[in-house]
Amino acid sequence: MKGFERNEATDLCVAIGELLDSKKAENIVVFDITKLSSVANYMVLATVTSTTQGKAISDFVEESLNKVGVRALRRDGAMDWIVLDYNDVIVHIFTQEIRDFYHLEKIWGENKNAFSLDDIRKFLEKEEQEKQKAEKEQTSKEKKKTEKTQSAKSTKKTETKKGAK
Repeated sequence: MKGFERNEATDLCVAIGELLDSKKAENIVVFDITKLSSVANYMVLATVTSTTQGKAISDFVEESLNKVGVRALRRDGAMDWIVLDYNDVIVHIFTQEIRDFYHLEKIWGENKNAFSLDDIRKFLEKEEQEKQKAEKEQTSKEKKKTEKTQSAKSTKKTETKKGAK
C-alpha cells in the first residue's frame, strides 16, 4: 500500500482503529500527515452515532491503551467531538454532523494520504503472508543446505572406509 509503512506509530493507529471498530465506530480513516504537520504523524478519524457512544468509545480506547502502557498525552473536546492525543497519533471521534461541518478529510488531503481500516487490514494480511512465505523459503534453503552437508559427510565416510580396506 503506497505511503503506508509498518512502524510503532502505524501499529498504534491499527490498534486504535481496531478498538474503535470493536465498539461500532463508523467510517474509520487513518491519515498519514507526516509531510503535512510537525504536530503528529497520523490522525485517526471515526464517526459515532451519538455523544453517549462517543464518550463510551473514547473512554474504552483510553482504558484499553492504558492497560498496555500507552497513555494519552491529552484528552480534549466536547461530547460531539473528542480528541485523544497520543503524540504521533491524534484520534478524532465525532458525530456525523460535526465531521461533515469541519470536514477534516479535505483539510488533510482527502484520499491522497488516507487509508481505511479495511485497506490497512488487507495490507497487514498481505505483509504477514509474505513474511510467512519468506520464512518458509529460508527454512527450506537451510534444510537443503543441511541435507547437502550431511550427504557430503556420509559420502566422505563411505570413501574413507573403502580407502581403509
